[in-house]
Amino acid sequence: ATDFFGGDNNLLGVGVTKTNAITTAAKGLAAQPAQAVGASATEDLTQVFRLTTQGNENIFNVSVNGIAGVIEIPQGFYVGTTLAEALQQRINQIEDTTGNVGGGITVKYDSTTNNFTFTNGTTGRDSTIKVRGSNKFGLDDVDLGVGSVPQIYNLQQATNSDGLNLFVDASGNKVTTPPANLVDGFFPLYIDEGELTFDKSGRILSPKQGVHYEKQEAGFSIDLDIDFTKSTQLAQPFFVSTVNQDGFTSGRLDGLEVDANGTVRANYTNGQNNPLGKLVLANFNNQNGLKQIGNATYVETAVSGTATVGEAGAEGFGTVLSGSLERSNVDITEELVNLITAQRNFQANAKSIETTAATTQAIVNIRM
Repeated sequence: ATDFFGGDNNLLGVGVTKTNAITTAAKGLAAQPAQAVGASATEDLTQVFRLTTQGNENIFNVSVNGIAGVIEIPQGFYVGTTLAEALQQRINQIEDTTGNVGGGITVKYDSTTNNFTFTNGTTGRDSTIKVRGSNKFGLDDVDLGVGSVPQIYNLQQATNSDGLNLFVDASGNKVTTPPANLVDGFFPLYIDEGELTFDKSGRILSPKQGVHYEKQEAGFSIDLDIDFTKSTQLAQPFFVSTVNQDGFTSGRLDGLEVDANGTVRANYTNGQNNPLGKLVLANFNNQNGLKQIGNATYVETAVSGTATVGEAGAEGFGTVLSGSLERSNVDITEELVNLITAQRNFQANAKSIETTAATTQAIVNIRM
């Protein structure tokens, strides 16, 4: 016999007269949701039991469609059905990274097998669910549940035991003689005054009406012209809603700056500002014990202790004041001594020059 299945798309039936009977297209099996089934609980959950935090028995790790979450069931007294309700309520509150709540998860407790069954709300190969919990509830090692994909069946010509084609006449009887006005084979027709429309899920929205074809004499064929120029896979016309530009033009180095944290940044003519490195600060237990050597420079001494290196702004370190002029650290006493020494050297040299000049003049006078 020939089987006919209901569906969304019109299809002329195999061996059915086009004037009296039209069927719909064959339909595959529906996709199934993911299902995770736990093992039998170690105690009878049909009786009242106490749920505690001991051994984290109230903590459950759940992953739904790749989105993981940890749920905690409040302590108290439960039976299998009430624990299933508490699990279902909290699993359906798990959110993804965008804040959307998945939902659709059902949790059932089977008193005959004393175990829990978790069923996903989505179907297909992308439907997954994984639950891990206490061994007390048979959830310590639950296999990952994965949804099934649909199986599609195509209609084929039915035959009897002798290999003869079977047909269904207008009265619904199986016959081996093709009825009049038989349409050979079967062809999906989506006709609404020549236009097809679908919703966002791919379901046809156009009125699904059968089309009447007059029987042609032998040697003649029916020519069908189908225009696909206006067909589209988009739900609505394409348009650009926003444009985000994150690029920049080329630029040259325009200068350097140092912020309070000691980061050295390079400024470019295109407005970009890129970090190049970071200054390191040194701190001493006794800063007054440092030796001043001029030019705003100090050196470590035994009194100051060894240097402790760190970043600007960290605990125990100051900040960097870029472009500021430091107070002079010149040793005034040492500089005055150096000045007096230089003055004495100058006076001695001046006296030597004066003596040399007098001697030279005396020699000149003798020769004359």
